[in-house]
Amino acid sequence: MKNLRFTQILVIALLLAGSTACDSIFDTEPSTQISTDQALGTAEGIAGLRTNMYSKVLTSFDMTTEYMVGPSALADETFNRIGSTRFQALTQAFGTGGTAHIGSFGAYEVIQEANLLINEIPDGVLDDATRDQYRGEALAMRAWTYHTLVRAYGYEPGNFSNGPTANWNAGTMLRTDATVDLSDAEPVARATVDEIYTQILADLTEAVSLLPATTLGGNGFITQAFAQGMRARVLLYQGDFAAAASAAGTAIASAQAGGIDLVADAAGVAGMWSQASPEALFELKVNASTESIAGSNANSGLAVYTARQWTSQVPTQFFLDRYDPADWRLAGWYAPCATQPEAPGGCDGVNTAGVAVTKWNGYKGNFVDDIPYLRVAELYLIQAEAAAKSSGIAAGVGPLNTLRAARGLAAVAAGDFANVTEFETEILNERSRELIVEGHRFWDLKRTGRDVLDNTGGLKMRADSYRILAPFGTSYQAINPLFVENPGYPVNAE
Repeated sequence: MKNLRFTQILVIALLLAGSTACDSIFDTEPSTQISTDQALGTAEGIAGLRTNMYSKVLTSFDMTTEYMVGPSALADETFNRIGSTRFQALTQAFGTGGTAHIGSFGAYEVIQEANLLINEIPDGVLDDATRDQYRGEALAMRAWTYHTLVRAYGYEPGNFSNGPTANWNAGTMLRTDATVDLSDAEPVARATVDEIYTQILADLTEAVSLLPATTLGGNGFITQAFAQGMRARVLLYQGDFAAAASAAGTAIASAQAGGIDLVADAAGVAGMWSQASPEALFELKVNASTESIAGSNANSGLAVYTARQWTSQVPTQFFLDRYDPADWRLAGWYAPCATQPEAPGGCDGVNTAGVAVTKWNGYKGNFVDDIPYLRVAELYLIQAEAAAKSSGIAAGVGPLNTLRAARGLAAVAAGDFANVTEFETEILNERSRELIVEGHRFWDLKRTGRDVLDNTGGLKMRADSYRILAPFGTSYQAINPLFVENPGYPVNAE
């Protein structure tokens, strides 16, 4: 049955285009080693499906290292250290021939596991509280995964005419039912972006209703606050700013009730990346002794791409110039390459101080870091941007100043900004300073309709370029006859 189960997953991925562990839960046998019927028939088997859902994220390069570091490399935050080539295609993806982008159908393997937990758990196998917990986690995971896909392959609502083809509203393939038989894995057309967003928000609303306010096991699993925070992020992308500001406030309150808030002292800020994240609403926990990120910590891990060993992606001087010299983040979040274990030289070819960004530093050993997918700091930035766009700049400076104070910076005033566009520029700069190599910069520029700049501040990709959207590729077009490629990319002639 193992081979059939694995084949089912691969067929889904193509047509739509043991055991790992975060603490004790990952001691359960994963679903790729048992049949679907067996997995769903016992509490242990269902726990294994839950395990596998998180494991699919941990073992995917696209949803770990590329997810976090790729958007910085594709935009203006990082560039290749002299002599390194990893993510070079992203840092040099300019000119009419550039096609390098971020996006992968490996995400559908995560969606498959989530769909099983959402729709296929039989009555009577789990107690109601556990079943609600697992379904809530799966709904939030499916929502996060679909948002990861739709922002790569489609424009945001309201931006459908940003590219070369007017009203291009195609999203990605939408599957909400589990594939338990090969007959279920039939080609489907791309859903519209609006349809995808409707599903994402419905999933998150239901997830919030199912997840307890305080999650058993802590933030190593998806929490109610994470689901609330994801609603805020998705609503911001959707352009529903009043709702986004409200959702961010709700998520902040939930995080605070659970003991999670901004680190707000100089020493704490400097050292916050050398421990489990004190600001994370959901953090994928990694066992440094038994697990690997994307198959190999030494080759594919976050630390070796940014601060250890390969040190492939180095912060650009164009990015570092956004910091105030008094900013507490400069101490502890950056360090000279020469002082990092196993790190080579050559960083001074990208920035004048020769520093690496050390958010991912292998603090757990074996090049391993736990991976936070949403921090409370982002929620304050969402609240600031969304409040300003819905209610005026004065409404946005409060949450922005809360974050600034927590990073050792003086407050700004509404009168410092001539209009909302200037305030948006400051928010984007603050998001860059706070969230570098956490998976945001390229997407922030895309959703706000701004040009993408290169490592020196020159034009890299126009906001209306077809290359703002990721290509699917001709191989997926050949397999799925209902498939339509994004404008500007090669179309399979057969």
